[in-house]
Amino acid sequence: MKSYIDCLPCLLNQALRAARAATDDEHIHRQVVDAVAEMIPTFSPHLKPPEITQQAYRVINSITGENDPFRRAKVEANNAVLAIYPKLEKMVSDSTDRLYTACKLAIAGNSIDLGPKFDYGGIDKLLDSISNSVSLAIDDYEKFTKSLDNCRKLLYLGDNAGEIVFDRLLIEEIKRYRDIEVYFVVRGKPVINDATMKDALAAGIDKVATIIPNGADAPATIISRCSPKLQTLLESADVIISKGQGNYEANDTETANIFFFLRAKCQLIAKTLGVKVGDYILKSDRE
Repeated sequence: MKSYIDCLPCLLNQALRAARAATDDEHIHRQVVDAVAEMIPTFSPHLKPPEITQQAYRVINSITGENDPFRRAKVEANNAVLAIYPKLEKMVSDSTDRLYTACKLAIAGNSIDLGPKFDYGGIDKLLDSISNSVSLAIDDYEKFTKSLDNCRKLLYLGDNAGEIVFDRLLIEEIKRYRDIEVYFVVRGKPVINDATMKDALAAGIDKVATIIPNGADAPATIISRCSPKLQTLLESADVIISKGQGNYEANDTETANIFFFLRAKCQLIAKTLGVKVGDYILKSDRE
């Protein structure tokens, strides 16, 4: 998905939040915002939102001297969801369709995102909304299960810290549904609150999947720009789960057997998908 003019004020807001997370120095906050604002006229209209964010964060890191400003927030998010993991497992085991419930929980986990300005109300409110039978605005679950029936290798494009604990639960249920080889892709370097190898290990993803860094610092795994090793893995995967808005923005035009799991967290994405802001999405890339 190309970037739109609506993405630019969002980028400036992100830059300010990252600068404030990195330092209390208001002079540096101003430097960051000015520098990112100066970059905006240079962006090609063909760049995807994660690509312009990638360029902005390189400048933010250079000015602040902090390459992982949301480090503490990521640890706290992982710990908060790990603390309620038994409750999540019970929600799944008590449901009439374990896999479907795990899918909904994984999408709910996508709420934990420090990129877009989206307030989900915290972990407790999130669980309340799920327990009240949240429906999917786009529901390709039947296509998803049919794809799993013939799947031997699944590639899971992870997104944010905290969220990945929900992903762990979904992977456990996928493996309960069918014995599938799962590879979990994380960011190669820190960006926003996106999960890296360190975050994935802390969340216990290594217990259910093989973790692979994508080698990049964009807030998405951009399939067309992956390393040759990861490209080979992508080509051999029978099913790809793409988590989050950034991965959707990066890969919405790809032709692989991709299922997008996300919440629509801004008006632009909601309009593109024909849903409302906050809606839950499980979308196949195949009509």
